[in-house]
Amino acid sequence: MGKDGKDAERVTTTLSRLQKLELDRLAKAEGVKVAWLVRRAVERFLEQASGGPMLPLDFERGEDAQR
Repeated sequence: MGKDGKDAERVTTTLSRLQKLELDRLAKAEGVKVAWLVRRAVERFLEQASGGPMLPLDFERGEDAQR
């Protein structure tokens, strides 16, 4: 459960067979676990819902190095 375990909660959900197959396929192709894909998808969804990244890091333009 997450890197720090103590600040994590388990969530159970039901997916369609096709959704699970696609997650399995993507996880295998990317060399990651399905759980990681799901956590990342939730993170991105929450970022979009709140209007932007939770941790705005712009390494390409170097703005964070100036903060």
